[in-house]
Amino acid sequence: MRKILMIFLFACIAACESKSELSENMNCKPEQYANLETIADMDKQFKVLLPSHWKTHLYYDKNQTSIFSADTTKQLTDSYTIDITYVYDEIIFDDQFIQRFKKNLSDNLLVETTSYELMFKERDAYYSRAIGKRGKFKYQICNLFIKIYSHHYLHAKAEIFGDSLVNQRICNALSLIEKIEY
Repeated sequence: MRKILMIFLFACIAACESKSELSENMNCKPEQYANLETIADMDKQFKVLLPSHWKTHLYYDKNQTSIFSADTTKQLTDSYTIDITYVYDEIIFDDQFIQRFKKNLSDNLLVETTSYELMFKERDAYYSRAIGKRGKFKYQICNLFIKIYSHHYLHAKAEIFGDSLVNQRICNALSLIEKIEY
């Protein structure tokens, strides 16, 4: 009986840590991080597990609350940044939103390579991946917009500079973004 209970417990833990559609679509096998710590935004709207040695900045104003974090022990082209912002505004994933978002990418000289709507932690979401240049570096950005409530949404963004192990760094970033709790 004890063995059955242990197997059930491990199955429950594995199910709770299942990958999102994002990770599954990229066939991700992210790095396993040690020493993760829970970081909460200043307005206590969300929290996320991030490596404790990363440099993290918190920001808050009447329109948003955010967490920005990066591994400053590595070169920019060997790491990535994560920026998660809880926005006190409505978001509707309609043609107008998509056109406005794609225009913003174009205005920043970015070319979208992937985009789709999905369910992220039982919430409507929109994902986009785009490429371009920032300064002298090749650049990729992954944006995930998650509708939290009718007048609040979360915008999680991962930025990757350079062209070394880009998919692995994106997978690593997504594995941390998947740890968001709201």
